[in-house]
Amino acid sequence: MDLEIFESKKGTKVVTASGLYAALKLPVRQYSPQVRRWVRDLYEFADGIRKPQVYRDFAKRPRPGEPIDDFFLTLELAKLIALRSNSKNKLKYARLLELAATNGQLNLFQQAA
Repeated sequence: MDLEIFESKKGTKVVTASGLYAALKLPVRQYSPQVRRWVRDLYEFADGIRKPQVYRDFAKRPRPGEPIDDFFLTLELAKLIALRSNSKNKLKYARLLELAATNGQLNLFQQAA
C-alpha cells in the first residue's frame, strides 16, 4: 500500500488519515477511535510540545454520505503519528513522509544538541 500525498492550492502537502491508517496496516475496527485520539493527543512538533491545531496541522476531509470521519493531516503530524503507532512499517512511512516534506532533500546541517 502506497501512501498518497496531496498538495493544496497554497502548496501545503498533506495525507489523509484513512490513507495513513491503511498504509500502516492498523486494525480496521479501531479506525474511528484511533483517529480521534490522533487529533487530540500531544506531540513534539518543531515549535514545541502541543496538541495538533485545526487548520494548522489537520482539517476535516469533506466526504458527503460517508459514515466515518476522515481528516487531512500535514506531513509533520503524519510522521509523528507514524512513529508513535504500533505498525511494523512505521519507520518506512516516517522516512517517506520526512523526504516528501523536505522535497526529497536531506538536511545535512541540522544542529546537534
